[in-house]
Amino acid sequence: MELSKRSQSVQPDQEIVVAICTYNNAHLLERTLATIERQQVNPSIRWSVLVIDNNSTDETPAVVQKYVRYGRISPLRSLHEPCQGLAYARRRAVCETASELIAFVDDDCLLSPDWVQQAVTFFREHPKAGAAGSRVQLLWEVPPDSVVLQFKNSLACQDRGDLLLQMPSTGDTYLVGAGLVLRRSALLASGWLDKITLVGRKGKQLTSGEDVEIVLRIRNAGYELWYNPAMQLQHYIPQRRMSVDYLCRLQRGIGQTRPIISALANRRTPTLIVRLSFLRSSASCLARMILSIAYKNVLQGRPVSPERKVYLYSYLGFFEGSVQFIFQYYRISRINFRE
Repeated sequence: MELSKRSQSVQPDQEIVVAICTYNNAHLLERTLATIERQQVNPSIRWSVLVIDNNSTDETPAVVQKYVRYGRISPLRSLHEPCQGLAYARRRAVCETASELIAFVDDDCLLSPDWVQQAVTFFREHPKAGAAGSRVQLLWEVPPDSVVLQFKNSLACQDRGDLLLQMPSTGDTYLVGAGLVLRRSALLASGWLDKITLVGRKGKQLTSGEDVEIVLRIRNAGYELWYNPAMQLQHYIPQRRMSVDYLCRLQRGIGQTRPIISALANRRTPTLIVRLSFLRSSASCLARMILSIAYKNVLQGRPVSPERKVYLYSYLGFFEGSVQFIFQYYRISRINFRE
């Protein structure tokens, strides 16, 4: 595919581009653009904003055009990406820009006024950094209950404290996609532009893992990953995303990507033995949970707790993902898991 070459052929005219990929979220997108409008950035920093509309059918185009007319976010432009999926929208953003830094901001993120400034400052001071994650605090529409708080990390919460932190070079520790800033040269070196495996959310389908794939492939290409608390933002969580049913669907989607993410994180080439080990592990986890529910709930007449229900769907997704990992090996094998 020629997309990566396309971005390389354009001379950069900004140091950083803030890319907002959106789908039918016009009301929250407007709030996100309002926080970008209030950014306080040193005049020496050249930056711009790009909205990627991933087939929205709501008022998204009108919201973007309103801010274009205001002229207070300059330059601001919008593109339509017809291929549904968050990873495809993000790839389009990368390939339609040429800045050395590209920031992925979700359409429900509210940035602190110095967020862009802090992102650029960090990368100027850390030339080996391939990616940096923000301090992401959740902004709840209504107070969350204990079940929701138990799974807050699945809602892109990322708060590792007040100090700058370099992430481990191996293992299952990574950065979330909300407020993720990438160095273009690291992204190109990772091969992600030409070999996307995890597509991410497609409309209302709660598949995930596309941001983790990017981060791990950058790390596997030899670049540093960092958590930068100076890049602060709030991730808005509406009430509709706080139900048990939503959490079940979310955890199922996360579970489906677990085998690929784990193989990337631990640099395990997905041989048949490795793939069968995931299948065995996931089947064992799912079976234990089903037997436990059958004994403690069905036979004893007790209701299944919300937590157990969410975990059941997480294990179900893990098993489904392990089965897919077996039969989709040809597509997945295009990735160099070890680099």
